[in-house]
This record gives sequence, structure tokens and C-alpha cells, in this order.
Amino acid sequence: MGRVWPLLLRYVVLATSAMILTVGVSKNIQRRIYSAGIIPDQYRYGDLYNTSCLKDFKEVDFNINSELSPSDKPQTRFKNVDLYTIGDSFTPMDTSFYAGDKNYHIWLGVNQESVTLDPTKNSILVIEIIERTIQERLKKDFKALYIDRGFSVAKKPDNRPPHPPHSGAHIFEKFGEQINQRLEFMLFNFDPILILKELKSQIMLSWFHRTHPGAIISKDEQFLFYQIEADPQSPLSAFYSLTPTDIDSVVTNMNSIREHYLKMGFNEVYFCLIPNKTTICAPSLANYNGQIPAIESHPNLQAPTLSVIQSIKPNPSWFHKGDGHWNVHGKRFWLRTVNGLVEKWSKKNTHNH
Repeated sequence: MGRVWPLLLRYVVLATSAMILTVGVSKNIQRRIYSAGIIPDQYRYGDLYNTSCLKDFKEVDFNINSELSPSDKPQTRFKNVDLYTIGDSFTPMDTSFYAGDKNYHIWLGVNQESVTLDPTKNSILVIEIIERTIQERLKKDFKALYIDRGFSVAKKPDNRPPHPPHSGAHIFEKFGEQINQRLEFMLFNFDPILILKELKSQIMLSWFHRTHPGAIISKDEQFLFYQIEADPQSPLSAFYSLTPTDIDSVVTNMNSIREHYLKMGFNEVYFCLIPNKTTICAPSLANYNGQIPAIESHPNLQAPTLSVIQSIKPNPSWFHKGDGHWNVHGKRFWLRTVNGLVEKWSKKNTHNH
């Protein structure tokens, strides 16, 4: 009997290690275990808190500050307008919050969705882009992102679900990608361990004025930012120096995207450029490069824009404390802006190109 327990312990350790490794190599298995409540969500207090583990930026009511409610859905739906949107993590809301008769959304870069345009309605496309990605997404990658993986027009109605569920064949999709990050998230994001992480982070900030790489705290210690947004040397920062050619190239590609969708039969294509958190919450951090105003006022820009930067500027509270995205107030502003556009188009006679 004395030999059984060590052997049993060995098998338990081996089985546990095998399970951990299996979850570590598959993002889909990890998501299923997370959905079952076995492991915590690493972003439950905000993505910047997750990076920095600074207790002062631990947004314990993060979900409450993020989630829209049924009362945010439009009271009126405009039957002669269909709305199409392409966006990133700033526009994750369900399409039922939009005021079009039918509403379609693509999470940028995930897939191409085939749709059938209704000739009796105004078909409007709104493309949302966060400021830090403008020079990436609207330069060399614009065709791959917004055309090759955007909307395509089907000749016949496509009744397939837009995002079919993953089958077992996809469990090990992208095998081993980001295994270290997944293992860390799975093993070291339980609340008791976070207390130790917070202690370490506070010591680093208090004694050495340093934060974890990837996050930067403002000088007044009121805001937390992505390092790539706050560092003037980062090409993704709104403080990074841009040339007139950089702006010209973006404008040219925006016009090309618009022309592509107009030829497909859309009535109009709008761009909405969302400012970085640093642009709103720390405008004096460094010299702002003025990218969004330069694009929106460019004399060669043919694509119309939903300009939001001036409305967001007085409202830094629209951004999460421990996250780089806007909170429910920002989401509501986005919905008001887009649904206002839908209402505007509902007053126009239906026409197609």
C-alpha cells in the first residue's frame, strides 16, 4: 500500500500537467473551459490592469461599466435603411442595438461576409477605425482588410449563419500559438495570485517609478495607457511624427475602399476615426500629430466621415479606468452617432448605383 500512493500521486501530477498543456496549446479549448467557469477571465478588470496589475486601476465593476442594456436599443427602426458596419474591439455590440431594418456587422479581419443588397432600401456602410491603427490598416493592408475580408454581394440570398460554430476539427487551430501567454493566463489570474502581482507592481511603481512593459501611467497617476499609444517613438502613437505623404496615402486608400463598395451597390460608405485614449485623456503628454483632423479635412477626401473627436474630447470619463477601450458611455455615444445617420438616410428616397 505504501507504494501505491506515490504511484497514484505521480499519475495525478502527469494527468494534471497533460491537461494544462492541452489547454495551453489550444485557444478554443481554453475558451470552452473559461465559458464553463473553470478558469477566470484575464480581462475581467480591464486589459491595462491585466498588463500592469496596479491595484488603483483595478476596475472591479468592469462588466457593469461595459454592458449595454435593453433600454439602449432603438425605439424606432427605419424600414427603408439597412446598416452594414465593419469595426474592431470598440464596436463589439450586438447588431440589435442599431436602428436599421436589417443590420450586419463584421469584426475586422476575421472573415468575408456575403450579403444581398435590397434594391428597395438604402444600404449604408460605416467603417470604424481606432486612431492607433490608421497607419497600419489604411496603408498597405487596406485591401486585405476592408475588401478581401469585408462584405461581398451575393447573387442569391445567403441563409447560412454568418459565423458558424467551430467543430471539433478546429479545436487545435493555430496549434501552440501564444502558448506562454495562455498558460500564464490560465495559471496566474486567480484572485489570490493577483494580490501578489499587485504588491510587486506597487513596489516597482513606488520605489522605481516603473510599470510593467506594455502599460504607461500618466504623470498625475490618474490614467493608464497602452505603451504603444503613449510613447512618441511608437508608430501607433498619436504623438508619432507623420509626413504629408502618410496622410495622403491614407486618404487615397479610403477613397478606394469607398469606390469599391459604391460599385457593389452600397449607397454610401462612411468612416469613423475613433481617437486613442491618450488623445483624449492626456493631450499634453507630447505633441499631438493631428492625424484625425488632417484626414477629415483633407481636400482630396471623397469618403464622408462621422467626425467624433470633438465630441469625445471633453469626456475622458467615457474611457475605462483599467482598460484602453471606451466604456458604456462611449458605446452609447457611438450608437447615437450611427443611429442618427440611419435616421438621416431614412428621410432620403431609396436609390442605388
